[in-house]
Amino acid sequence: MENKDFITGKHRTNDARNLIYMELTDIQFWENYWANCKLPSVINYKFSFERCLADQLNKALVGSSGEILEVGCAPGKWLAFAAQELGLKPSGIEYSKAGMEATLNNFSLLGIEPGFVEYGNFLEIKPHKKFDIVMSLGFIEHFNMVDDIVEKHIGWLKNDGRLVLGIPNFRGVYYILQKILDHTLLNKHNLGIMNLTYFYHLVERYSLTPIFIDYVGSFEPTLPIGKTGIMNLQQFLVKTFLRIMVYLRRVSLFDHLNNRIISSYILAVYQAQ
Repeated sequence: MENKDFITGKHRTNDARNLIYMELTDIQFWENYWANCKLPSVINYKFSFERCLADQLNKALVGSSGEILEVGCAPGKWLAFAAQELGLKPSGIEYSKAGMEATLNNFSLLGIEPGFVEYGNFLEIKPHKKFDIVMSLGFIEHFNMVDDIVEKHIGWLKNDGRLVLGIPNFRGVYYILQKILDHTLLNKHNLGIMNLTYFYHLVERYSLTPIFIDYVGSFEPTLPIGKTGIMNLQQFLVKTFLRIMVYLRRVSLFDHLNNRIISSYILAVYQAQ
């Protein structure tokens, strides 16, 4: 099958090899992002997105055992969830040194013994172990040629293992909200894969059995991110609306109201064959 090019970022190159591995963000972005994160970091069930994702992961991974690898694991929140609630032994690969250190510190504070947390470029690290579950939550959407990134995930997976892929949904209502608040953030994400069609495409391409592929998270007011400082009227109105929605989403009434327009996340879980 032809390897499709799902490009939506501004980066372009005529070198096909570089195009495959063109990140839409760079290392300094992530160093700055994780340098001052608060620890310990665990799932907050009062936070609507984390509550929804944790609930669906529990359902999709019920009965799982063994070891889990998370690609882009900082600060170790979801690996801690996998260890504490699913009984899995966690390992991770992290792109930034600050992210690796935050993950290790988080495990230490929580009393979790990891398999390993490796610092480096996932694209350049050759698989040296096979895992029962390979997971990335908010990783693959930062690349242009996503099929190749998914294939590298599968390289770490046992023959009968489970692959977990999650990405934010910056389409639907979030495209409009984010464009108003800060359109530059959209350039750091591959919007072309933010649909269920892409994840069903992976089923055929890599002979995977789908366990769950759908939108989750319902409406999430914290997904759109705006700049600080002086706002125009549109930005003021959007931020005011989102602040109100943060309080409304503390209750779980709308957790299961999901579709491509209002849901904040796409989650796909597969069984390898």
